[in-house]
Amino acid sequence: MNILIVEDDADFVEDITKRISSICRDPVFTTVMSRDSAIETIRNEFFDIIFLDLRIPTHDGAMDSTPENGRAVLDYSLTMAPGTPIFILTGSPSEEFLPDIWELNHSVNIWGQGPPLQVIGFQQKHRIAQLDKKIAPYIHGCINACDVEIDTAETLPIADSRLIKIFTRTVGGCFCKVDLIPGGMSGAHVYSLLVTDEQGAKIHNAIAKLSKASVIANEVERYDHFILRLDAGATPRKLLVLSHGARDISGVFYSLADTYTKNAFTFISSCPPQLVPSIAQLMKKWREAAYQKRTTIKFIRQQFIDDNKFEEIKHLISHNWIDNFEASPIQVNWGCTHGDLHGFNILVTDALIPILIDYGDVSENACSVDPITLELSSLFHLNSPMKGQGWPSTTTANAWGQDEFIDDACPAPEFLKSCHEWAESTAVGRRERSAVAYGYLVRQLKYDDCDQSLVNALLVGVKRLYDRG
Repeated sequence: MNILIVEDDADFVEDITKRISSICRDPVFTTVMSRDSAIETIRNEFFDIIFLDLRIPTHDGAMDSTPENGRAVLDYSLTMAPGTPIFILTGSPSEEFLPDIWELNHSVNIWGQGPPLQVIGFQQKHRIAQLDKKIAPYIHGCINACDVEIDTAETLPIADSRLIKIFTRTVGGCFCKVDLIPGGMSGAHVYSLLVTDEQGAKIHNAIAKLSKASVIANEVERYDHFILRLDAGATPRKLLVLSHGARDISGVFYSLADTYTKNAFTFISSCPPQLVPSIAQLMKKWREAAYQKRTTIKFIRQQFIDDNKFEEIKHLISHNWIDNFEASPIQVNWGCTHGDLHGFNILVTDALIPILIDYGDVSENACSVDPITLELSSLFHLNSPMKGQGWPSTTTANAWGQDEFIDDACPAPEFLKSCHEWAESTAVGRRERSAVAYGYLVRQLKYDDCDQSLVNALLVGVKRLYDRG
């Protein structure tokens, strides 16, 4: 258990560490004495609990101890490590900031299967003997969560490991097998989890998405607003949202049948004819609620990359028709879309039954976004089996969106053909498909690993398809 003590009285630090050590197995203490050193430490390290004296100096060795310095550390902790509980040590019950701080407090089951605990605890220093009883539930809760065993080939960030252990404990498990599901470029981590109990019986197969609190809150909001419109079999059901115990990382957890052991990219080189139509069928209710609207190619591009970022990468586009192209009006089918439908966001059973995961980009957009994203992600996703394999050639790329694109050298003809047919069935016409592919392709230019020459070759095909419309 990682414990930070912010206190400039060495004797008091010794007293706290003895009390914690008497009830905590293998505590790891970090002690700092001032506002500045505390902020620097919280910025760079992970802690399970923080003990904070309000009256501390601005920097080590200074003689300007005031509660304002402790309040600055508290505010920084609540911003940088909002999921970490804090025990405030006070010299008096009438400390200036206590009423304001109390308003920030709330209770939550931080480490799973325990009583709700206050995120901000309080202890008067002249009654330090009372601390033992107050902190015992925090210590025991964290230890019990840390005792959960994880089996994984991955090197997990400590915050991810903590959240997975808290989830496992919350659902009554003691062991969790963890596998990473390759994601996009958002920075979120997606894992498949197999949770078992003390007898080795399975409790849950689950999908976990872990990221900053704002990212998880956004995903949960989109799930509640958009995903619940789909049939129950289209996506896993939401189990739990965790936002404490792991510094600034939160997680959303979904139930998953244990038969979903593959992903859509698994079948890319020998795609069964029913796979992509089955994926499309998952989003039938979204498609049925779609409607047509008039917009511009620029507006479609803005759904992929905003104007400021676009201006930063625009010089990488080797075509002089971009400005006029963006100004062109187009007709689109408009409805709810997944928004990031690369192959790893579609899990598949051996019986070729697909399911959708990862909902952080679900929104209303041109309906052909999903099939075109699935197609083009096969060329650009970092972990796609087709990325960097030398196909398509420049000549073939120049024919994107047309039948000639799937040439004799294509390593995934059935997969790409199925995506092409799905896009045709959802788009108003060629120009919608052109606009969507254009938006997807120019967004790739912001990534360091992007094949810029391939993007520019495909953009030729995009423009040719538009001109045919």
